[in-house]
Amino acid sequence: MNAVNQFNAGIELQHIYLEVYSERYSHLRIFLEAYYCYQHGLVTQQGKPDWIQIFNVGKRTVAAAHIQERKLLVREMMMPLSVIIGHFKTLVRDDEVTIESIKTIIDDHLEYVIMTRDEHHALIKAGVKETMPVSYYQPLHNDYRCVNARFDAAGITLLML
Repeated sequence: MNAVNQFNAGIELQHIYLEVYSERYSHLRIFLEAYYCYQHGLVTQQGKPDWIQIFNVGKRTVAAAHIQERKLLVREMMMPLSVIIGHFKTLVRDDEVTIESIKTIIDDHLEYVIMTRDEHHALIKAGVKETMPVSYYQPLHNDYRCVNARFDAAGITLLML
């Protein structure tokens, strides 16, 4: 990552820290996406975050593997935003909010999946568009803390590289 992107990623991380520390979660998606773009060098010629480039670097589903036309695809966070926010709320509750603890959560959980529109509707139909399935939280279940759990619940297969 070049120095300018690193600097801008740091600014976005500070924005995220301020929002989490103040327990204001409504605008986090914007800051998280900008942070992700800067971290991965997904910027315009003017150095602004370019979310469209996520379509080129996101993990793809098997069904989306060979589709190049962006209008036929949807980008989705691997881990729903609500779950990432849940991790942030735990930091607040435990009085452990630091830039480093937030960065760790983001770096561990923020990734994007590129899927077809039909697969996106399957996520919605399965009730896992904004949440993880209950089995994700059950220590004795095979889906326990499995990041693919909601895609499995919707019958969506991620392309293995």
